[in-house]
Amino acid sequence: MFCIGAGCHPLNDYFDYEVDKINHPKRPLPSGLFKPITAVYMSLILFSLSLVLSAFINIYCFSINLLGIALIFFYELSLKNKGLGGNMLVAFTAAISFNYGGAIVGDVFKPIFFTLIAFFIFFGREIIMDVRDFDGDKYTRATLPILIGKKKAVYFASVMVTISVILLFMPFFYGLFKIWFELLAIPVALFAIYTVSLSIYDLKNVGKTAEMLRITMILGLILIVLGIFL
Repeated sequence: MFCIGAGCHPLNDYFDYEVDKINHPKRPLPSGLFKPITAVYMSLILFSLSLVLSAFINIYCFSINLLGIALIFFYELSLKNKGLGGNMLVAFTAAISFNYGGAIVGDVFKPIFFTLIAFFIFFGREIIMDVRDFDGDKYTRATLPILIGKKKAVYFASVMVTISVILLFMPFFYGLFKIWFELLAIPVALFAIYTVSLSIYDLKNVGKTAEMLRITMILGLILIVLGIFL
């Protein structure tokens, strides 16, 4: 999963080369630190390594890995410039990491709650990042902020993150975790709500919101790991 995740970013930078000249000129490719083709080679090496490693686990992990890589290329070649479809695909490929974990122990669908939690918060963050990148995207992409406006897009993203927060409390009601999990989930949920409220209050905060949602995801993962042992 590390290799497939690491392979996504240079490939994304390769396809976003022209846009990043406007949105992120200090990144390695637009700044001239690396040639664009270097990013492609890096991605192919990492993707290949991920497939080889997953083949040593079982056929289910290898299949999920192969599907994930295929979806990543489909996104970059076709869906990236098509707004919500691309956002949803990115969120899906990130969220199936939990199903990948389930496949390792022979139950692909058992982590469904965690897949849904991850999907909605990734989906919301993708839209927030589209708001952040509005100036560069408006020339080449039909993102949600471009179609409905930045403010409405932030509201939509906030709804997605809120759904993720609500789902965070569902495992307890299905007996997956004890009450301690939910008590620890409260500050994580409040942090997530606060994070998106920053952009609702002022659109200038979308960059900060995107980074803070990344922190929220890390806190959520730590919470899930702690929930196993509490």
